[in-house]
Amino acid sequence: MLRRNIRILYLIRFATACIPAYVIERLFWEQRGMTIQDVIYAEIVFALTLVVLEIPFGLMVDRFGRKMGMIIGTLFECLSFIVLLHAFSLSSFLIAMVLAGIGTAAISGTEDALLYESMQQTGAGDRFEQTVGRMNAVGLGTAGGAALMGAWLAQSFDLITHYYMSFCFLVCAVLASCLLSDTHSAPQSTERTNDSGWYRLVKNPSFLRIVSFTVMFGTTITFLDEFWQLYVRDQGIAVSWFGIILISLMMAQGIGNLLPKPTGPCTVLCYLLLLYMSGILLLAVMDGSWSLLVLIGIFLIYGWSEPVLTTLLQDCLPDERRATGSSTVSFVESLATMAVGLGFGHISQAIGLNGAYFYLGLTGLLLGLGMMFVLRIRGK
Repeated sequence: MLRRNIRILYLIRFATACIPAYVIERLFWEQRGMTIQDVIYAEIVFALTLVVLEIPFGLMVDRFGRKMGMIIGTLFECLSFIVLLHAFSLSSFLIAMVLAGIGTAAISGTEDALLYESMQQTGAGDRFEQTVGRMNAVGLGTAGGAALMGAWLAQSFDLITHYYMSFCFLVCAVLASCLLSDTHSAPQSTERTNDSGWYRLVKNPSFLRIVSFTVMFGTTITFLDEFWQLYVRDQGIAVSWFGIILISLMMAQGIGNLLPKPTGPCTVLCYLLLLYMSGILLLAVMDGSWSLLVLIGIFLIYGWSEPVLTTLLQDCLPDERRATGSSTVSFVESLATMAVGLGFGHISQAIGLNGAYFYLGLTGLLLGLGMMFVLRIRGK
């Protein structure tokens, strides 16, 4: 039964990534009367929902089981699309973002915990990182295919068609979640949970180190992912190339997901983090189409870091706090993204996007050098 979980999780990842609505999302929202400022409000509501619910859902899933978290997550994603199909006001879109935030918070940490425990209990734990990389690559490939399909559909069909198709795929994800087998054992006593839970988690040097790496990689890639179109446009590259560039970035990230794990991953992560942040600094000072190679390289490095960090995190977490620990990392990353976003937005308004990327890369480079210094002192 637990071996079947892995196949079902692949299916869920495919279904939740095959969302043709995402490629025309802003156009659809504009048709329904949403302004740019309204979109910003919706994104803030989504982020706040994640911040509030990440850790509570982790605690719930650790106590009551992983399957429940997956079902709740995919179900609320479905509900958000039902609301979007009938949304014509800001309040309706905000409700949809709250529902989507609940779904994301429920799945966050749950999926990795379920996959890790399923593989450990079936004797395939040594292939966890490889499986995570393949699953991420499947998600990226599916999302790219869905984007191409959505762009083609937009030429002949009304934009609401994309949302009906996306809703059908999410219904498949809900049904697939119901077929999962739970891996979580019965909860331990309250005293044991309190002693070995939060205190041990936040005092664990490995956990804190993984949080630092994840936050630095994840926060910076968010701003590259959100604003690469504006950056590429400023380099004088025509919009007609944007589709090819998007596919190239997805392929680079997917290839990175499939690269093998090195020996001494923390030291290698430090060096790659320095290279990654140096790449962002290069983006800030480069002109012309050659900067695209740097951008692709950055996504390749980020893609490599994803399964490595996921594996390191799952290896250092106790079973009774596995989902909670993963949710805590996502919680910290969300807070960091919001905090960094304030500086990024202010600098981009004052001196432009290149200046904001310079700020992002320089800050990350200094933090990476600090982490390397600490690791060398401790002999890690």
